[in-house]
Amino acid sequence: MNEMIGRGNMNAASATEETKKIAEVQGKMILAMKFPRNVDASMQMIEYECQNEDLAEKAIYEFPRGDSVVRGASIRLVECVARHWGNIVSGVEELAGDKDGATVRAYCWDLQTNFSDEKIFDVSYMRVTKKGSYPLTDPRDRYEKMANEAARRKRACIQAIIPKFVIDRAMELCQQTLDNQIKKDDINETKAKMLAAFRSFGDWITEWELSEVCGKDWEHLGSRDIVKLRNLYNAIKDGFIRPEVAFNKDIPEKPAQEETKALDKLNDMIAGATSETQKHEVNNEADEG
Repeated sequence: MNEMIGRGNMNAASATEETKKIAEVQGKMILAMKFPRNVDASMQMIEYECQNEDLAEKAIYEFPRGDSVVRGASIRLVECVARHWGNIVSGVEELAGDKDGATVRAYCWDLQTNFSDEKIFDVSYMRVTKKGSYPLTDPRDRYEKMANEAARRKRACIQAIIPKFVIDRAMELCQQTLDNQIKKDDINETKAKMLAAFRSFGDWITEWELSEVCGKDWEHLGSRDIVKLRNLYNAIKDGFIRPEVAFNKDIPEKPAQEETKALDKLNDMIAGATSETQKHEVNNEADEG
């Protein structure tokens, strides 16, 4: 009886929440129809925002793939464009989850045209390495993996809604902002900062690796090369490519935290067993004496 009442309360609460969400969406659609976007005003705000150097540094990703180069707008730039384009709702929500993984939904909805795009995908709480796979147990590691994979899907959804020419124009303006910034800054100081940023991915990254990417000596790197390296940095940071792949390196992987704990536990057990054996042998010698 109590169980039936509990289920009834849960169903009622779920229905109330669903009704609330529908009313909220309907309200946003009415406002979108009442105050439609002004394309010219939106483009002006996007152009103004793309003059910001901090955004420009994070706006574009670029990395090699075989004989070609993959280049595009980062999630930061796409979110900025969506904010000024207006009358758009986008986000990420977890539909279901357990200790092994989660099912996540990324979406974007143009309230004015009623066109939407969504992607439902599974996130596995496993980390794949060359030595094999192991589960992620730290909540922070799980969150970062989900957020990283969700950000790429959300970016794709937003790009499916906003016209391509708008994104392309934003990328072009951010590129101009970066070029102007590098011309003003000291090139050697900029290269030093860039090297320090890349070394956060691994101490094995040196001037030589960065020079190889650009195809010229470190001393001869120019403003265009700095922009290329910055875009590669964004690609690695956003999870599009691993540092080892970007620099074509075979780096021995450090043992995972879980692997280290398991190894320490095994060593302790071996040490304990050895100690017990030695103690037993000493006792036997004493008895024989």
